[in-house]
Amino acid sequence: MQVNLKKSLYLGLAALTFASVAGASTASATNANAASHHAVKTTKKHAKKATKKNTKKAAKAVTFKVTKNLDQSLVYKSTGKNAMFTKPGGVKNNKIKASKNDMRSKVNSNSANDLFMAYQEVRTSKGVYYYKVVSFDKKVRGYVYVKGVQKIDNPTTSAAKPSNTVGYVTTNNVYNLPVGYRFGADSSIKDFNGINFSADKFNVNSAVTVYGGDTYYNVTDQSNPLINGWVKASDFSNNMPANVSTAQSEAQKAANAIHVSYVSSTNYGSTVMTKTLNPANLQNNSYYNAKDVLYAINDSLKGTGYNTTDYSSINDKGTSLVDSSKVNKGEDLTVIITPQNNPKYVNYNVSKLVDNNSFSKSISKVDNSTLKPLSISQNTYDSLFKGNDNDTFNYNNVKSQMLSYGEPMYQLTNSDSSITYTFDANLTETYAANPNLFTTNNQLIPNATFGDLNKQNANGMTGLNLIYTAKNNQTGKTDTASVNGNGVVTLFGNK
Repeated sequence: MQVNLKKSLYLGLAALTFASVAGASTASATNANAASHHAVKTTKKHAKKATKKNTKKAAKAVTFKVTKNLDQSLVYKSTGKNAMFTKPGGVKNNKIKASKNDMRSKVNSNSANDLFMAYQEVRTSKGVYYYKVVSFDKKVRGYVYVKGVQKIDNPTTSAAKPSNTVGYVTTNNVYNLPVGYRFGADSSIKDFNGINFSADKFNVNSAVTVYGGDTYYNVTDQSNPLINGWVKASDFSNNMPANVSTAQSEAQKAANAIHVSYVSSTNYGSTVMTKTLNPANLQNNSYYNAKDVLYAINDSLKGTGYNTTDYSSINDKGTSLVDSSKVNKGEDLTVIITPQNNPKYVNYNVSKLVDNNSFSKSISKVDNSTLKPLSISQNTYDSLFKGNDNDTFNYNNVKSQMLSYGEPMYQLTNSDSSITYTFDANLTETYAANPNLFTTNNQLIPNATFGDLNKQNANGMTGLNLIYTAKNNQTGKTDTASVNGNGVVTLFGNK
């Protein structure tokens, strides 16, 4: 019994041991199999990602090539639809050269610098076409989609020459070719080494109009054919420029002048002043007659307080001039002058307009004794109306201080206040003031003297004739009564 029990226990333990081993083996096998399946799935997933990644890297880069070289005489302008780039679209490292807004701003530009010359057509590997362009001023260069620019007609067209093809160039900007003539044209300003051609006459050979509307003339200097080129039509004139004409006239006057030294008769040998004069009527472009010289000298002394009247006071090379003397241009003369010290009052007349509606504008003198006297200071009166024969009469001062609105002589009345006289500056200066004071074109003669006014003039009057409109204060109508008289003294109560 005992022996059999031991055998059974042994067998049981053996079986348990085997079972344990078997279980362990089974578990090991199961884990190994599971690990094997997981490894397979992971490998496939990574392989799939790697395949996609490798496929993306394999995409081809965009390239381009020139399909043709374009005619560089053709001209293009922006349509404003596309920007300009440093390389065609899609090409690596491409950058914007001119934005779409920049290109749009060139659409309506009148400047030739905003035009383009397209010199290449290129095609990208994606089949898109671009032009390689450069602006006329060469400041903008790049690639633009073919619809970003459009071809235009030649920007330079023939134009009509002026009706008078001989004239003056009023600028120093003479160009080799007109600005915007064509791409690459030398439109720089020519350098003529400082030659002054402003007084030269030029011939117009041809004319063109460039993009934007500017017209240019091709010109050649008549005096120096080496001076030629293109100028804007606005810089060509058939008339000599005013500043050139003036300068030329001044230079000519200086060349034709005589030079006068004025010596005082009271302090003989003392030079009072010197003047450069241009007498009238230069004879044979070389000399003046004595009478014209005397007139010029007397005219030059107006307003100076000095006077000379005859040839004996004019010395030419040590000999006094006579009526038959001739004075060459450029000569030096000595003139003896005498100080003036005999001031006189200018005489003037008060006249009234008889018929304001009459075309002839007839007038009649007013008797000053019938007017109410005016009271003004002696100093004012003397400063305006008193002077030597050779002193300048200042009409503008008289007008502003005495004859303007609100001033003492603007309105006058007769003694019983029945008539009011109102000064009429327009009629006075147009018709009757004095031919020695106003020209036929109603221009004030600036150096008219007291002596000039007090001489009897072509109208048969002396002094200053002032015209007034007269109104009858009782009827309110223009007064037409004719009353004669003259003289200034009775006009002022204290004279």
